[in-house]
Amino acid sequence: MGSGSFVSLIYGLDALESFFLKKLDEKVLFPARFRMLTNWLAPYLRDCQKILDVGSSDGRLAKCLQAAVGGEFIGVDVLVQPNPAIQVERYDGKRLPFEQKLFDCVMMIDMLHHAENQGELLAEARRVSRKYILIKDHYWKNWLDFQVLKIADYIGNKPYGVNLPYRYKTLEAWEQMFRRHGLKEVKRKVFRFTPIDPTKQVIFKLTI
Repeated sequence: MGSGSFVSLIYGLDALESFFLKKLDEKVLFPARFRMLTNWLAPYLRDCQKILDVGSSDGRLAKCLQAAVGGEFIGVDVLVQPNPAIQVERYDGKRLPFEQKLFDCVMMIDMLHHAENQGELLAEARRVSRKYILIKDHYWKNWLDFQVLKIADYIGNKPYGVNLPYRYKTLEAWEQMFRRHGLKEVKRKVFRFTPIDPTKQVIFKLTI
């Protein structure tokens, strides 16, 4: 049984499921996530003036970071939510609609595991960044880790129509992808959101 079936069994009908998941996301999970991610990501962005947020959704996290560090934030997403908090442009999920070396940093927060071709999109981030790529995503070590990530992904994204291919990586697979694209890892942070959080989180700061 996949994680989608598991969650559907809990909540029953799709409409009811979507209603409860959105309430959980908007009232509990998203505010806590934005607050914690702002605290953790802001130190990596303090020397950047122009930042591209790939997979920005409604731009709320980027807006929180902009308030914390200043600078200009622009977002792109394949599925732009209504009334985004920053400027968010639609793109095709493959090529970023910007010229080379336009941004000090390209940040990719919890979005690469949704990408159809992660390497292609990482190469695009490298093309449009002149300094850094900042990635926050997940990693797994065993079967249970992977299943927990799938359930968490479903809860946070299914109500908003986000594609869920569940393309999570081990830390070793992340390292291999960075090497293939000529990126140097200068900082890494592995963590959990709370002591009881079952999902494994990781932040990478990469230089071009």
